[in-house]
Amino acid sequence: MDKRTTIFKQLILNIVIPAVMAMMVLGIINVRQTWSILTESSENKSTIISEEIRQMHLLQDMAMRILEQQIDPILAENSNILINDVFSNTDDIETADLDAIRADLGMIPENEDIYIINREGVIVNSTFEQDLGLNLFDFGAEHKEMLESVWHGNRFMSEKFTIENSTRRLKKFTYIPTLDGKYLIELGIYSAKADSIIDFVKERMNTMSSGQKNILSVHLFIGKENPISLNGDGQISDEFLEIYKEVMETKGRQTLDGWQSDTAVRRDYIFMERENTSLYKESVIRIISDRSEEISVVRRELFKFFVVFFIMVAIVIILLYRKTKVITDPIKNLVSNVNRITAGHFSERADVIGNNEITSLSEQFNEMIAQLESYYNELEEKVRVRTAEVVAQKEEIEAQRDTLQEQRNMLAKVNESLQKAYTEIEDSIHYASRIQNAILPPDDYLKRVIPNAFFFYKPRDIVSGDFYWVAAKDGKVVVAAVDCTGHGVPGAFMSIVGNNQLNYALNVQNETKPSEILRILDQGVCDTLRQTHSDSVHDGMDLAMVTIDKKNKILQYSGAFNPLIMIRDGEMEKIKADRSAIGGHILQEEKKSFTNNEFEYKDGDMVYMFSDGYADQFGGEKGGKYMSGKFVKFLLSIHHLSLEEQYEKLDQELIRWRGDEDQVDDILVIGIKL
Repeated sequence: MDKRTTIFKQLILNIVIPAVMAMMVLGIINVRQTWSILTESSENKSTIISEEIRQMHLLQDMAMRILEQQIDPILAENSNILINDVFSNTDDIETADLDAIRADLGMIPENEDIYIINREGVIVNSTFEQDLGLNLFDFGAEHKEMLESVWHGNRFMSEKFTIENSTRRLKKFTYIPTLDGKYLIELGIYSAKADSIIDFVKERMNTMSSGQKNILSVHLFIGKENPISLNGDGQISDEFLEIYKEVMETKGRQTLDGWQSDTAVRRDYIFMERENTSLYKESVIRIISDRSEEISVVRRELFKFFVVFFIMVAIVIILLYRKTKVITDPIKNLVSNVNRITAGHFSERADVIGNNEITSLSEQFNEMIAQLESYYNELEEKVRVRTAEVVAQKEEIEAQRDTLQEQRNMLAKVNESLQKAYTEIEDSIHYASRIQNAILPPDDYLKRVIPNAFFFYKPRDIVSGDFYWVAAKDGKVVVAAVDCTGHGVPGAFMSIVGNNQLNYALNVQNETKPSEILRILDQGVCDTLRQTHSDSVHDGMDLAMVTIDKKNKILQYSGAFNPLIMIRDGEMEKIKADRSAIGGHILQEEKKSFTNNEFEYKDGDMVYMFSDGYADQFGGEKGGKYMSGKFVKFLLSIHHLSLEEQYEKLDQELIRWRGDEDQVDDILVIGIKL
């Protein structure tokens, strides 16, 4: 059978269909790339949020450890009184009136409790009635081994803050065996500061979803079998419980796309493990984000693609139809005329070439076949080349437009991410400032321990590298002015390390001698920062420290680069410091020593300790430094004034000298009237 086609159909088959297929492939690639970029952006946002939560909990754990160091000595002292004085004989320990004993020890009933635990791990007597009869061995093998180790070691044991079984509040517990080894005496104490730290972290987590675009909720879950949310009423439904357990088991991350009501959502489960803490040590962060906007973007891209696609196909078909019509109509007329002329002349034959209208013309009129075929092929080539050029130009324009739009979208996302990162960093620094302020001695404590003193404290940034430390022990008061390396966030971290080591020297090592405290502080800083090799952190601190023995009117001083200024009867004396900083050395065999200066004082003597921030401040008419000599003379000129007036004079002089200059360093000045 002789099957023939038309020129128009051949053009459709050979040109339009390949072009349409190429456009379809490009459209699919474009949509997939758009979806991939949106998915990566969503994953990065979840990673940033989880990292911020991790950093918040690191700061939380650091603050908790500082609180524990303040509470442990008090609990240890009460525990020793209970075993040595109150329950030296344990015959009536299970029926003793613990409420009365708690009152005699000055313990606060709302915050502090006493528990008596027998050798079977059962609480047989307690001021906390909800826990009577509770078996602590049921809390797990690890907890049982810990309690038995207290009995076997015959020692005082302090736990970190943990969540109480009955109230689900934070509580710190200590254990000590009785002298006869029959019972354990457990003390428990709530801490308002610990509650405020936990509440702040929970509040910050609850506000993350409102501050992040497309984030529906952020929850932190603990517990492997029955997970509970620590920052809200969030729950894990049964369909996602196995995913949650798998993340807990593998300590990894799982991402699920699905629907919540009528909203397309993505669920990110991210494992978080924390060291050096027993407070929900292993947990999972769940972030639910709304993917509706991402789907809308992809749908808009698809819509634009199909609109452009169908418009272009229609244009090409119309152009091809009109061009081929110009060619085929004359040929059809010519064939009709030739057929009429040649009707009846059967002896004439022509070679049949091709499978179109020209083939019919060749069969009817052999003498014109070569010219007609050449003409037709020439026109067909021009149409094909022109069509290819139009398609190429169209694709190039579309590609350039899509590339430009993608670049604009990426720039907008980068700008949005940078703005959010800046806000998150600033929030974290403000939170760090609250933690740093928590380690400074409260005003009521300063007024009680050292009432005749002022603390001129001006941090350069939100957080400070300078800090002051005051403590009382054995009838003596120890005061230090500390200048850590750097300022801002690095200095603030150093201040937390320094404060921790000072508390350790006083409360654990029981040292009140300044030179010994500086020695212990130096060793502690070097150990904490691992300053034993060439690539370790070389940061340290300068400070001045005094110990005031009011009973014997003895003043002891030791300093690392920072001197002590003493003014008596209008005469000033400068006691020099040792030329050795705290921390910062590399070699383990390097030895440091700090001089302990001791002398008697009399009422009315004035002593000053300070960092280098005041003297290094730029200002004045020439924009130079204030200088230490000028600063010491200024102290001499105001020492006879009241402490409040001295504070005001220091503030006024700093403002006058600084003028329009920025503050260059943290400033700390301590004045004590003996």
